[in-house]
Amino acid sequence: MKFVIIPLALLFSAFALNAQENNNRSIDVGDQLMITEPLGSSYRFIEIPRKNFIIKRGGIPNMKSLDKSIVTVTDISNDENPIITIEKSNGKKFFRIYKTFTAHLNAAIDSGELKPL
Repeated sequence: MKFVIIPLALLFSAFALNAQENNNRSIDVGDQLMITEPLGSSYRFIEIPRKNFIIKRGGIPNMKSLDKSIVTVTDISNDENPIITIEKSNGKKFFRIYKTFTAHLNAAIDSGELKPL
């Protein structure tokens, strides 16, 4: 029985690993994504500063302004769990003060916070 289970487990893990590699390669530098509304009350996988830090720097912490924003990928880390750097496609700043944000690519796409165009 063990001789059947072990090869099946290896086969399924190979498929899962291949699926993750394909997901990472689908987004390149220069691709455009859309920020969508988070499932909860705040974004979990897009690293957005807390409201008090935005206010201290002179920005306006309107989280609704992020919904349906088109962003461009400017940098991708080559890790197992890639982290991307995004900036607005229209050249404006987030909350009038931040030029770029970072996001965990796979988790943000899986949760629906980022959506490829």
